Amino acid sequence: MTATGSAAATRIERVDVHCLRVPLLRPYRLAFGDLLAFDTLLVELADAQGRRGFGEATFLGGYGEELMTSAWPLARTLADDAVGKSSDAVRTMFARIGSRAPFAATAFMTALEMLCDSPVLRIDAPARVPLLGLLNADDERSAQQEFETLLAQGYRTVKLKIGLPGSDHLERVHLAQRVVAGRARIRIDANQAFSGPEAAALLDAMAPDDIELFEQPCAAGDWTAHALAARAARVPLMLDESIYAMADIERAAAEGAAKYIKLKLVKLVGLAELETALARIRALGMRPVLGNGVACDPGCWMEACVAARCIDNAGEMNGYLKQRTPLLANPPPVIDGAMCLAPGDRPALDHGAVAAQRLEMHSARTTVVAGRTTSH
Repeated sequence: MTATGSAAATRIERVDVHCLRVPLLRPYRLAFGDLLAFDTLLVELADAQGRRGFGEATFLGGYGEELMTSAWPLARTLADDAVGKSSDAVRTMFARIGSRAPFAATAFMTALEMLCDSPVLRIDAPARVPLLGLLNADDERSAQQEFETLLAQGYRTVKLKIGLPGSDHLERVHLAQRVVAGRARIRIDANQAFSGPEAAALLDAMAPDDIELFEQPCAAGDWTAHALAARAARVPLMLDESIYAMADIERAAAEGAAKYIKLKLVKLVGLAELETALARIRALGMRPVLGNGVACDPGCWMEACVAARCIDNAGEMNGYLKQRTPLLANPPPVIDGAMCLAPGDRPALDHGAVAAQRLEMHSARTTVVAGRTTSH
């Protein structure tokens, strides 16, 4: 059995790709603007034995260079190129594009891994993956009510977004600390909002009370700025947008830029690669965090399957809780602040929900004409 679970090669008979616009329950506040919907690429693969798998990637302007505008034509081409080929051949093809288009490649690769029954997605015993909750309120009374609700729902780690236009960043942190008052851990996410000197001044002035970590203060490629911030910080730093490949993990360790590294499945191209990267973070003396707050339920479920074995802190795979309508017919439930995974459970797509949120669809499939297999 290989790392992706494919004991023997099979042939891909059908590929369906969907360009989706997934509305959110409420705007998701980020330093570079409020997000109202997810732009999601959903990939479905089927083989000659009738097995199926699906994968997704959600694109976010301001996070990286890869957007749906470039991913959608690539997805149509990949679908046409994959149909009729062996699983081994398409695995090589998907991996090859991973360096230039990791999000799109991940949607295809994880669909293949699911089709091939990857052991990474198997849950052998009931598992609970604690999730973090979001603190959005700006005033103390609303923040108090919001936090008490999260606490009653079982959340013991909360995330606060700062770097929002027009806000007092330090006061926003102090407000969260007053509200939490020792009852939970606080993660602060700046989403690249600050220059090196700005981040250093903020981190030097910040009391460490209840703060678990401070995420991505500076621009993704500005390692000098992060080094300056790390020297001034009284709380542990975490890198997210700066991390796309194993080389970035190695650099973060070598430069002492962070105590925590956050990974997301969409940047690693495959489940096996994700597990390898998580292990490398630990081997380098840092601590991994896993999960995507901008992902739909297929991607969040896959990340949770990995987290159940590999992560010992609150998962950030809560993007699916922001969706107005799930893509899965049976999304994993959240009970007492944790995503619950049951042995043998295999999520299925709700094709009605997919169709209702679809902007475009492209299908490629094999047919038999006069005893000859062709694709179209």
